[in-house]
This record gives sequence, C-alpha cells and structure tokens, in this order.
Amino acid sequence: MVNLPLGKTTEAPIMFKAGTVIFDSGEPAKYLYILKKGEIRLLKVNGPHLSVIKLCREKEILNEVSVLTHKPSEFAAIAKTDVELVLVEEKDILSVIKNGASWIPQIFETLCDRLKSTQDIIEEHNLSAGEKNSDMILAKDEEKGYLTALAEYKSR
Repeated sequence: MVNLPLGKTTEAPIMFKAGTVIFDSGEPAKYLYILKKGEIRLLKVNGPHLSVIKLCREKEILNEVSVLTHKPSEFAAIAKTDVELVLVEEKDILSVIKNGASWIPQIFETLCDRLKSTQDIIEEHNLSAGEKNSDMILAKDEEKGYLTALAEYKSR
C-alpha cells in the first residue's frame, strides 16, 4: 500500500518510480488516483501469468469504481514509467458526493454499475486481445519483474 498516512490527501503529486506497485487486487480502496505524469499498467493475475487490462496515461483516474462502490480493487496497478499521482482519500470523495443533491449518490452508483458491467464484458469476451497494441503485451522479463514486485508488495 502507499505509505501515505490517511488524512494526508494533497493536491501536490506524489512520485512513484517505474516498477512500483501502486495498489494490488483484493485491497480495500483507500484512494482514488489522478495520474498527472507517466504511465501505469492495470494488471490482472491469471494463474502464473499477468494480463494487461489497460495502460493508463496522463489525466486518467484510477481505482474510481472500487472507491465509489466500497469494494476491493479487481486489478493491480504498477507504474510502467516514473509517475506523478495525486491521491484523493475515499472519505473526501464520499463526503463531496453525500453533501451534494440527494440524487447524486444514485447517479454515481448507477455509473459505477454500468462501468463494472462493461469491464466484465470486455474481460469475459477477451475483447482487448485482438489489439495489436504493444502496451497490452508484457515481455517475459517485464512479467517476471511485475510478479516479483507484487509478491514483495504483498509481503509487507
């Protein structure tokens, strides 16, 4: 997990080196991440292998579904390059949603359900497999490095 004490949400980006695990699958969501610089791979463990679900780039948001649905993350996120992230605490996001109009929480719940359903369909039908995008393919040494990083991350 990120070594940032809760309550330390900041507008200033936090730096992570390439190869750093940002979060792992199965973890409770504590932060929503806004990617300011760099690239992060979202990965799913498939037995002894990893599948690249998505390559996130600048201005993308990560972990939003987990934060908004209070469910553990389904993917691991590992920095492909050095990255700068803004971390927004779950409680801060939920506070903004709850303090808005009474219909806002329902809209977010519906949007998250639809996004999750879409993600499930893409994964179930392996729709990203046909892409010829090199960002979606891990070299054996990259996969080994990521698996090692995930194992070290889990052992902390």
